[in-house]
Amino acid sequence: MEEHQILGSPRVDSPIVLFFHGSGASCSSWVELAELLSPEYCVLLYHRGPRNPKPKDAVSEMKEFLSRQKLPPPYVLVAHSYGGNIAREFLQRYAGEVCGMVLVETGQETALDPAMEEKQYRQQILGEKPLSVIRGNSMKFKVLDLEARLERCESDAAKEEMRQSPDYVLMKKWDEEDEKLKKRQLDLSRNTHYVHLPDSGHDVIRDRPDVVAQEVSWVMEEIAAAAVSKGSDSGGRFGGVVRSFRGLFTK
Repeated sequence: MEEHQILGSPRVDSPIVLFFHGSGASCSSWVELAELLSPEYCVLLYHRGPRNPKPKDAVSEMKEFLSRQKLPPPYVLVAHSYGGNIAREFLQRYAGEVCGMVLVETGQETALDPAMEEKQYRQQILGEKPLSVIRGNSMKFKVLDLEARLERCESDAAKEEMRQSPDYVLMKKWDEEDEKLKKRQLDLSRNTHYVHLPDSGHDVIRDRPDVVAQEVSWVMEEIAAAAVSKGSDSGGRFGGVVRSFRGLFTK
């Protein structure tokens, strides 16, 4: 699938879910996730095309598409891998239109301006809006190989030697650094949820769409809860918060 697709009908009582796929990828691996979400929400599968534009250009093109298709905010952003850069750029430019985010295996590839990125963290740009960060295991098969080699060691001394080997030490350091990068993204919001899937590789969207769907549902429930707590959800589960968001853009 190489073309844009809108699954589910835009609803007055629910934010629209926008997908941001990784570099060199398309939305084809997102179909199962979209099918899980579309009975409940309107979902946009947006394909950036083969030239893979830079974040600023990608956001401008996507915003024009949203306008042409009459898909108004608020939005929940769901990004994978390099798509996280596009989603963060979208957030930077249209923070008032974003009511929640799910970042899946993002943070290790960055095309963001470092000063802008740091400012987003320092200001907690999402405020109280919900953010879920999902970490997979990009080096899953390398880890499995090292663990298998460790199991084949016939003595404690051999196992200890293996643990001190360059491959093993580097893998441990990589794991620690990857966790740090993923958790750093939690500083974007004061309302966060963190999920670690050590048995999944980098392609969490493809391998565990059920978990990603659960995190989107968590974000939606937090949005609804915020609306109720502010006494604005007189129109149902999401109606109040959606109307309050949209009111900002129609004045």
